[in-house]
Amino acid sequence: MKKLFIALAVAAALASSCNLDERPARVTAENLAADKTGAEKLVVGIYSYFWESYLMTKTYWEWVEYDQDLTVGAAWALSTAGAGNFGGHWGYNSDSDPFLTFYVIISRCNSAIYALQSADLSDDNIAQRYGETLFLRAFAYFHLVRMYGSVPLRLDMTSENDWPRSSVPDVYAQIERDLQEAISYMKYYGSGAVGGWGHADKTAAQILLARVYCTMASGKLAGDGVQMYVNIFNQTGQETSIDPLADPSYQLQWTSFTTQKVMGNIVEDGYSSFDAQDLYGKAAVVCDSVIARRGLSFDLLNDWADLWGGNKIRNKEFVWGFTGMEKSNYRTEGGPYYTTPNSWGGGGIISISDGCWKMYNYDITPGAVNDDRAAKGVWHYWRGNADQWVRFPSGDMRYDTAPDGKKPDSSAEYVKDATTDNTWVRGAAFSNKYYWSNISDPAVVYSAHDNAIAQDIVMIRFSDAWLLRAEARNETGNPAGALDDLNVIRDRVHAAPYNTTDKVLLRSHIFQERGLEFVMEHTRRFDLLRWGMYLNVMNSNVVSLSPHHNEVISRVREAKSLLCPFPTSEMNQNHLFGGNNPGW
Repeated sequence: MKKLFIALAVAAALASSCNLDERPARVTAENLAADKTGAEKLVVGIYSYFWESYLMTKTYWEWVEYDQDLTVGAAWALSTAGAGNFGGHWGYNSDSDPFLTFYVIISRCNSAIYALQSADLSDDNIAQRYGETLFLRAFAYFHLVRMYGSVPLRLDMTSENDWPRSSVPDVYAQIERDLQEAISYMKYYGSGAVGGWGHADKTAAQILLARVYCTMASGKLAGDGVQMYVNIFNQTGQETSIDPLADPSYQLQWTSFTTQKVMGNIVEDGYSSFDAQDLYGKAAVVCDSVIARRGLSFDLLNDWADLWGGNKIRNKEFVWGFTGMEKSNYRTEGGPYYTTPNSWGGGGIISISDGCWKMYNYDITPGAVNDDRAAKGVWHYWRGNADQWVRFPSGDMRYDTAPDGKKPDSSAEYVKDATTDNTWVRGAAFSNKYYWSNISDPAVVYSAHDNAIAQDIVMIRFSDAWLLRAEARNETGNPAGALDDLNVIRDRVHAAPYNTTDKVLLRSHIFQERGLEFVMEHTRRFDLLRWGMYLNVMNSNVVSLSPHHNEVISRVREAKSLLCPFPTSEMNQNHLFGGNNPGW
């Protein structure tokens, strides 16, 4: 890693306006930090690199969404990234390797922190920007430690080229310090100091801190070996075993696992020194603070359809994310390309797995009340190719005609269970997240088009506060409170409530609910890793097929895939770095 001079960070980091969509211009950090307008430009330059680096445009999706059990796609698209080997993927570019990208972001944060520390932090606007730089540095290190394990802690502008890797506990300690300090300076949305969408506020920092605490605590429990039930599906999409505890309120069949050390037998057991009870207690307190303010800065929306599509962009449930790139670039590489049908501006390449779809318990019977995340959260009806039309699920007659009886803008009937070009048996559960349209109503597809626009990428939603607190409460002896929190999320989407207070069942329900709530939102792989479930689940799913893509969901994972490989350039330039992660 090159030395982190101020010139390196500032030249690229400082924006010419306060709009997060703008590109940065050259200017000195000290001058910008002197007033609130300049301070905002300084921080905007950090946000901008998430897009400039190609990270959020493409690389992040491939490294985080391709290697987990709830999404599926064509083998050519998943390539080696769909088997836990990201560096071998056909789209891999060393310049956008997350390791290097996050360190550029850290470098920019260090530059901004250095400048802002000398500014007037009694000014709420400047204090907010200072807090954001600490938040973003913590965000970067949180990804690095989860993806790569022990990494160098570069925290100032004088770090030498040669810098050793810090232990996992030391990295987490720094993340905690940064977030605690960030929270002390950051303001809430509505205070007048935060700015527009794309700026993180105090709520975002609090939820991220709760995630950090739960990650550390669950990593400790995983190493201790606790029980977890996870849905595993075989080739026909049927569950492979029955939950022996037979929770009558939830008719899924689970496979029992014992968690594994998150990093055990690969690198130092970095989580064994953590106090899970203390960390979960801290997480619960942070979430209490967040939830106590519901309805002020942020809140849960009443209807799932209000979250995604149409004019609901940047609503009160979206706590923090990245502003979308301009239409053409984002359409080419971003979320719609992986999550929506090709005739709607996407590529029809990556969709929700058949097993994930089944976990929503979707009922095709007309009039049935379904989990809104399935009823309103996927594309049910689209044009596959030319005059061929796909309905998903194919047996659901609710999508056989549009509400007024009209057919699509072609002479073709809806294709049921077709296997011809670009039309798949049973269709595909394409997520409608990050896309400009409400697709729960078939009327929107009267005429096929690709009217995509720039889309934000949401990184933190308000609902996470309830699921994180549910996990913390369950692990600290408050199952009733955990159940209440879990059912807040279930009730919002009209899913059947849970009624168990069994600790193992609740742990398993919370784990699964996070997967269903945040599918395609970059959380599942990290949840698999922190609970020691990655190898168990991915290798149990190796024979699973996606009926609509006719490709394997996953391939056999080796232990080396628990950690990502370091880029060769870092190991060559940093003589104190040491070798690559084991197996790479």
